[in-house]
Amino acid sequence: MWPSTPEISPLLPVHRGALGLHLLTLSRDDRHARFGTTLSDEALLRWVARIAWPRQRWWGAWLQGDLGLQAVLQLSPTRRAGAWELTLTVNESLRGQGLGTSLLAAAMGQMPDVERLLCQHGHAAIPAMARRLGYGVQLRGLPPRLEITPAFSAGPAAWPGSSRRPATQA
Repeated sequence: MWPSTPEISPLLPVHRGALGLHLLTLSRDDRHARFGTTLSDEALLRWVARIAWPRQRWWGAWLQGDLGLQAVLQLSPTRRAGAWELTLTVNESLRGQGLGTSLLAAAMGQMPDVERLLCQHGHAAIPAMARRLGYGVQLRGLPPRLEITPAFSAGPAAWPGSSRRPATQA
């Protein structure tokens, strides 16, 4: 379990420093999975400095005390209406405990216009998270990219902060 209760909230430009610190903690393999290339510390910090905040949507999971920002979800608009590119990072020591799934559910609960999530790079955990939330998951195209379709129906369990509900799985 998490060392404290996570607080999931939108990230804003004032959180740029915390975001940079979180991304700097990523291993070489995690940076490659996140960005499709292995960025140096300097390149990563330049990337953070150039983020187009108004065009994208960001959420973070903070842990109380000095633990800080432990997971980050970014949604970037694509050229297709209703389609957003999803990237997600979770501190390595907290993986497998549901923090990424909670972050994805909270973000989606605040994005009623999202019809499809696209993952160009990623980790095997993202399809599992999406399936746990009742989303449709498919690999499409060459090179393969992950497409996630949030499916909603009137089910028994509402997401935190939302009246939207995940579809039940068959």
